[in-house]
Amino acid sequence: MKHATNHIQTRCGAFKTNIVSKSTETFKRWKSSRKSTWTFQVFNKHVDELNQMLWSHDAGVNYVYKNLGKNGKWENKASDYLEFSVPKGEETFKDLKDWSKSFNQFKKWNNLNALMALSSSLEIYISTVVELALLSDPGILFEMPKSIDGIDILKVNGRKNIFLDEIIVSITKGDWNSRISAYEKYFGIVPRPLANQIGNLEKIRNLRNNIGHAFGRDIKASRNHEVKKISPMESLSDARLKKYQKSIWTTAKSIDKHLLFTHIGEYQAIAFYHRIYDELRKDLHPSERAIILKKRLGAFGDISGKLYCKGLVDYYESK
Repeated sequence: MKHATNHIQTRCGAFKTNIVSKSTETFKRWKSSRKSTWTFQVFNKHVDELNQMLWSHDAGVNYVYKNLGKNGKWENKASDYLEFSVPKGEETFKDLKDWSKSFNQFKKWNNLNALMALSSSLEIYISTVVELALLSDPGILFEMPKSIDGIDILKVNGRKNIFLDEIIVSITKGDWNSRISAYEKYFGIVPRPLANQIGNLEKIRNLRNNIGHAFGRDIKASRNHEVKKISPMESLSDARLKKYQKSIWTTAKSIDKHLLFTHIGEYQAIAFYHRIYDELRKDLHPSERAIILKKRLGAFGDISGKLYCKGLVDYYESK
């Protein structure tokens, strides 16, 4: 007895990013010593977590069908082989084949919702990293990048830009052609890997809308008030899910690389020091505060060297 859907043994693997700066690395405000933002690293952790859940589910599916294949018969009761929450004798399914049909529908539903989670996570990532770039380099809005250091605004508790939310919405909502146009309007260019993904991203957006608003069905068909039957559920194979997952990751990675090295630089690390600065003793030598910063960064896996931390402290405190 075989699982009714085609199964792929491997999905997109965990994507690793470098969160460690070299011990000899010196601090440069606009040149990041990291290969990705902390925001992207969080996005990756969500992707990895989802992969682990998908892998664990797939392993369970294989195990169940392998064992059913040894002694299971489609025409027998499903409760002869499986335990259900209903009392024995009160059958939920007509037979084992009926159970398998519903189980395979759940497989479709599971893949569709995995894609929805990935798509939602991408939008959260983009909105976060775009805000980060604008906070770091507010001169972007005047087509004068790096003319204003966002750290200066942060230090005086300056007002949040009133157009910030509007810009973020323009890059994260609507069809992908309009999102890309907005991205180019504010950041000057569109990374080629991002531009290459527009077709897949638009398919993902449409599929996500069907999942979120019509139980995984076509929205138009679901709005037909003259029928009492439900439309067939969208089908998303493991192979297509893997393809879309790669498109989503490529999109996030290309945006991260562009914004990190062009507009963000070391803003996140400086902002981190800004948040802990008031609790630090001011009678200490800056080098001692740099050691504290190094330990605080290391507490969540960012192992920055002494030279880097000393340079960051000097930069922040001299402004």
